Amino acid sequence: MPLILSLAAPGSPNRLGRRATHLAIHLPPRLPVVRHQQHRLLALAIHPPWTRTLSLPSNQPSPSWTYGSLPARRYEHPHAFRRNHSAQRPGDAFTSDLTTNRLKAAEVKDQRGHPVQTPEDEDFPESFLDAFIFSLSRDESLNTGQLWEHKIDVAKDDVPFRAQLSRTARKAMRPSRPAQVLASIQGSARDLYMIAPPGKVDLSYRRPRPHDTGDIKRPSPKPLWSTDNADLLPEPVSLYSILARFLRHDTASPSAESEFKFTQLELHLLHSKGYSPDSISKWASTLVESRCRVAVETFKPGAEVPPLFLLLLYLRRKHVRAFALDVIMRHVGYRSRIEPITWAALKLIVIRLLRHARELWPESVPWIATLFATEAARLHDDEDGSKPLSPSMLSDVTQFCNNLLLLLSLPADNQPIISSMYQEKAQFQVLQYMASRSPAISVSRLGFRSVTRNQLAHAKTPSEQEWAELKGPSWPPWKENRTAMDEDKGYEFGASRASKIMHRMYEAGYGGRIWEEMAEVYAGWDTDYSPTIQTRTSVPSFSTQYKDRAHLRSLLWAGRIRTTRTRREAWACFLAHEMTGVADQQEIYIAMFEKLYYPTLSTSPDRASSLDLEEEFEQPTADMLPGDMKEVIPDPTSPLHYVFLNEPVPTYKQLYHRMYTRHLSPSNRLLAFLLETCPDFNMALDILDTTQHDGINHLFLGKHDNNSLIQATPGYLFKAFIHFLCRFGSIDRPPIREPTLVAPEQHAHLLRSDRQYLLEYAHALLSHYKPKYRPAWTVYVDKMVQHKTSMMAGNSIRYNIVCKVFEHMEDIDLDIDDGLFRLMCTATQYAAQTANHWSTSTEDARNIFLTGSSRLRILFRGLVGANTDVQSTNPIRDSYDTIPPHIPGPAELHAYVRALGTLHDYEGLYSFSTWLMKHHVEVRQRAEARYSGSRLLFRTLVALRAAVDGVFEIGPSQGMGGSAEIAQLIKAQIGSIEGWGGWPAQEYVDIYIKGQLKADMPGVGGQ
Repeated sequence: MPLILSLAAPGSPNRLGRRATHLAIHLPPRLPVVRHQQHRLLALAIHPPWTRTLSLPSNQPSPSWTYGSLPARRYEHPHAFRRNHSAQRPGDAFTSDLTTNRLKAAEVKDQRGHPVQTPEDEDFPESFLDAFIFSLSRDESLNTGQLWEHKIDVAKDDVPFRAQLSRTARKAMRPSRPAQVLASIQGSARDLYMIAPPGKVDLSYRRPRPHDTGDIKRPSPKPLWSTDNADLLPEPVSLYSILARFLRHDTASPSAESEFKFTQLELHLLHSKGYSPDSISKWASTLVESRCRVAVETFKPGAEVPPLFLLLLYLRRKHVRAFALDVIMRHVGYRSRIEPITWAALKLIVIRLLRHARELWPESVPWIATLFATEAARLHDDEDGSKPLSPSMLSDVTQFCNNLLLLLSLPADNQPIISSMYQEKAQFQVLQYMASRSPAISVSRLGFRSVTRNQLAHAKTPSEQEWAELKGPSWPPWKENRTAMDEDKGYEFGASRASKIMHRMYEAGYGGRIWEEMAEVYAGWDTDYSPTIQTRTSVPSFSTQYKDRAHLRSLLWAGRIRTTRTRREAWACFLAHEMTGVADQQEIYIAMFEKLYYPTLSTSPDRASSLDLEEEFEQPTADMLPGDMKEVIPDPTSPLHYVFLNEPVPTYKQLYHRMYTRHLSPSNRLLAFLLETCPDFNMALDILDTTQHDGINHLFLGKHDNNSLIQATPGYLFKAFIHFLCRFGSIDRPPIREPTLVAPEQHAHLLRSDRQYLLEYAHALLSHYKPKYRPAWTVYVDKMVQHKTSMMAGNSIRYNIVCKVFEHMEDIDLDIDDGLFRLMCTATQYAAQTANHWSTSTEDARNIFLTGSSRLRILFRGLVGANTDVQSTNPIRDSYDTIPPHIPGPAELHAYVRALGTLHDYEGLYSFSTWLMKHHVEVRQRAEARYSGSRLLFRTLVALRAAVDGVFEIGPSQGMGGSAEIAQLIKAQIGSIEGWGGWPAQEYVDIYIKGQLKADMPGVGGQ
């Protein structure tokens, strides 16, 4: 056996067949004529290296062969030799008679008689030579009989064995065809899409290698395809290549003078696929159009169904609008019925839809999970549903399902705590699908962690609330029995849902690590099995897949600080961390700064409210349990329950100076939190003077010569700087509607001496950089709307400024969120009140009453996603069309009713009551997801009656109610909603008008 192995070893002279499958190590040093280079490559492929004679012109000597400029290892044989190449013999698939054996891809077969797969059958050609030969084989004008004329002997010993790259390695060195399409876009339109930077693996095309780690820096493979040799070695014609070539021509700068012309082969392919040249033009406009409402027209019902890869490319956009996302989701549902979706495409669709849904539409997350479960079951089941998955497919499905659970646990951009209820529903749907498979799909450590993370964001259950009430005032908060029935309530009773899920993970065989310890702290138990305060959190500052032990250790200590009730308890945990001797981390200081910044919960019995009705319900009250709010509670009344401290609790400024003396420079999240919460203007200037962040430093100094540096600044950090300007800015004179940026020298003087310049500078930054991060716009609009002033005439000026800001957002194709909608309603209400009291000019009053109502109704329609035109024209209606609408919170609905009532838009109020009746179940659920939401929803109904009756406010407009018919219709609609208690009584309207509603008023339905 050793003798046989030595004869068959690589490089052995006895492996003639194996050696013959690779190119000679020596190639001609130069090619005689450049235009014959393609012919020579073809001849090199047709004449294998075992051919002893090759042809050269007679007037040239026989050279000694070298590599020249062509790397031999990148040239493989055509399709006829890439399979079973070790057993090939001369003449098996090709002969030396070129005049009788043309390269016809449809007729090429291997030695076993099986047809060789051509590039049309695969996603990509195997190599340059594959693509080149296949394209030449379709050219009938190629005269292969004139390639070589003379011959030269090649020594047998000059052909050593050289390892050939595997098919996977060659595929890894090629760029994906979607990447080639996006790379063909010239200009700013390419910035619309998520494109993997150089050196980073595009996971939408390649699967990461299991042995890859973050510590190993692997060089990015050099792609075989490039624009330099695209003409020499063209790719087979496909819809990708046609679209890429059209985009390269259409977006070229300067614009190409000649008109784009399709080749006959491209026209034939388009016709065979059912498309036309106009289809390519529409697809190209879809990709380069910056306005989402226009670009999404391709996917609307009734239009020509584009190829699936165009949908996947569109979903790679960095930002889309809610209207476009609704059209895309309905298109995906319709497409899944008319044609099957492959497993690879389904994974990409789900991942990319979830990214946009977290940003724009959390209510649609369960619909996406339903889509995945339905399509995955269809792909992996046979008729009776008992088809077992292959081991490789089972591994792939298991990995993706657990990764999907992770994606469903990531916090939403807008109101992550409330959005967690939609993510929980979606996770349960995925888990149900995993359990229904045969065999059942296993939940890995990642899946358990993802479900645990979502459960930490939910409110306490009744049993968890009872356990929280049993915790004593001392620290740690050990249980104190109130009655004899509490004696048997131990750890099993006090374990939260998150803790129970982790117990299931331990039972499945996974051991506890630092991540589980941190989650247990938030769930109510420390690592020493002492109780903590179960704290509701979305844990947005870390990833479930963190492997940095030091960073996780700092997050563990930050969790211990957050899961306390008082500042003394939090400071004791902070000092305990310092005693460990571990280096200070920013996460720990963020947690301590939070405890010092948020106020102490007031226990005052006075709960009378003012006309700012929403602010009252945002404030927690004494009946809320610790861990359900960010506010801290007062220290215990008895000194026996105090936590021993060797240092007094510092103030906000003292903690900052302590951090500065320990040489910890704030950055990223800590820097953003300090800019948003620092109590003193001079302290904020000191923070900005010492910051090491280049983007924030340029904004602070007023340098705007490097837009790319500002664009690279994280959105939350840019918003924190705008927040700093708005917090310390004031309106002392009529504001400028269109402020501009000034020189750095003038900026440095105005920044410290003129407080109104701070607001003008914030407005100028937003107008100049136009960030896509909505909270940055919300901060400025909130300052303009909520700023207290004694001049009612200023309301109309600020209303015009807010309208201008909304126009800027529309120019950059940015949707509004709930907060911005509520602020616009409040600004409109204030401006309308000014007009009703004749405190503004006639022109401004006319503008408010003519445009205010229509603007609010359009914004509300876009906010709730009421695409009635899409729903009515859909040819097929089933469960895929039941995409839940976005439901604003009760505070937004209340502000909307107040604004419409002030504008005397009774038709708008009737339209709102119709929408409210249609979606009353979702509205009730959304209201109950937040504290005091049910009571605020009842207040919205009271405001609706006050507006309809014409007694909305005391003033000149009092008594200007709507018609009796509209009033009866609205009353009938509200009264028909089961469980809402009917039309509010008159006594609540009287109290509402006087602004004396109590916080203990009943909720919807009298609850």
